[in-house]
Amino acid sequence: MALDGIVLSKIKEELAAYLPMRINRITQISNNEILFNVLANKKKANLLVSTHSNYNRLHFTEREYKASNEPGSFIMLLRKHLGNGIIEKIEQFDHDRYLKLSIRSLDDLYDIRHFSLYIELMGKYANVILVDEHDLIIDAFKRIPPFENNKRTIWPGAKFEKVPSDPKYDPFLIDTIEDEECLYKKLQGFSPLLEKEVRYREMKQSFKAIMQEIKDSNSLYITGQEYHVIPLLHLNKGYQAYPLSAGFDHLYYDLEEKERIKSISANIFKFTKRELKHYKTKLNKLLNALKEADNCDDLRLFGDLLYMSNALDQKGLSSIVVNDFDGKDVKIALDSKLSLKENANRYYHLYQKKKRSKQYLGEQLRLTQNEISYFEAVDEQLALANWEDALVIKEELEKYGYLKAKGKKKKVKTNKWQLYQIKYRDHLITLGKNNLQNETLTFKYAKSHYLWFHAKDYHGAHLCVDASEVDEDTLRFCAKLAAYYSKGRYSSSVAVDYCLIKDVHKIKGMKASFVSIKNYKTIYIDPLLEEPKDLVLI
Repeated sequence: MALDGIVLSKIKEELAAYLPMRINRITQISNNEILFNVLANKKKANLLVSTHSNYNRLHFTEREYKASNEPGSFIMLLRKHLGNGIIEKIEQFDHDRYLKLSIRSLDDLYDIRHFSLYIELMGKYANVILVDEHDLIIDAFKRIPPFENNKRTIWPGAKFEKVPSDPKYDPFLIDTIEDEECLYKKLQGFSPLLEKEVRYREMKQSFKAIMQEIKDSNSLYITGQEYHVIPLLHLNKGYQAYPLSAGFDHLYYDLEEKERIKSISANIFKFTKRELKHYKTKLNKLLNALKEADNCDDLRLFGDLLYMSNALDQKGLSSIVVNDFDGKDVKIALDSKLSLKENANRYYHLYQKKKRSKQYLGEQLRLTQNEISYFEAVDEQLALANWEDALVIKEELEKYGYLKAKGKKKKVKTNKWQLYQIKYRDHLITLGKNNLQNETLTFKYAKSHYLWFHAKDYHGAHLCVDASEVDEDTLRFCAKLAAYYSKGRYSSSVAVDYCLIKDVHKIKGMKASFVSIKNYKTIYIDPLLEEPKDLVLI
């Protein structure tokens, strides 16, 4: 459900308790999310703003978010004007779905400036707007030009107009309601969901008592994908109670994570599918051309048979029937403009051309099959990718020149290995989820005596355990984990090969993590049912 004004008023109360707040850093997480790192009550905290059409919200968050490598111009503008600024006041008007943050900051000449940051959380119209002392818009996260909305323009330099709203009653100042009233049209901050809950409770509670319960609440009650600051009893499905901000983290973190992955991988996924289609079409054409080249001996035979004719200078024939060396009739197509001798030479020329092309076609066939294997691997890895994995896959495609990197990327200090690790019993198990991670694991990180695992006949994770011999339980867990991080994760009895790292070798001419193995064994295992929760990025 969408955030309503009553819930936003509770969020405002929670944020206001930490005023004043200093803005330390502003980062862009995705196309819809901004993260403000603030100093509140002498403690660092992260304030998340989402303008997603379905998940728009504002709250403190304790989850970890990775900043986008390409912050937009609006984020750069916020950093310029609001960096090290002080949030002095937070206001909500008529319990509407927007807040005004009054911020004091210093400009380049160290003069005090006052800004207003309007955070509007109204479904598909959700936005963040920066306004100066004269109520002029400096810029917005989502610009709305006059030709899109002539009643309310959101554009740099335009006069800021507050969200228009109809006159409504403050629900906290009235004691009773009429049965026939449409509450969300008459009362400030009400949504259809809250109206259903109030009508359901009316049989046992007075309206004033319900509003007092809302006023006293500091929790978020979640039922499925619906939520409010009081339990939604009318749904009859039970509920879970969380502190306000923690509730939003629980409800939306995974959903937004999928959106962030989609924003990165959507174009990559489409590109991968397109490349697979291209190379598979090319493969069919090469196979047909190679089949024709394999039949090139017939062309030489036609030339030989034509030279055996008694009338080599004869022209005007479109075909001729001659006896082959076994006495059988053979029909040969001719170019009527050429003599029999010239047609024979033409067949010899075609024979030499086809013969020379066989070597070229064989090499092209090998390269095309390699490209198909590579993009099939990328396609499978995208299906299992999280946020970090999607970024690595994008980086890999840029590295190999398939995608063009946008501008000059700022060098960010990252972990040397970027691998995943889990402790099982007395062993450390390390794995990679994509080609670059697999290559790093197998040929840079792992020691020669480590045991190595990989799902047979699937493109999947390379996995190693820090020992040359392990007990049967650890062996089976490693195999289950390797099967889970492959396309066979929803299958049963997946074949998993394992051997020592020293028996794993790169395949010449293949990209990244394509390997050959020797001295290996195979175990058939059912994959894990879900991803281990204690798997961490090292």
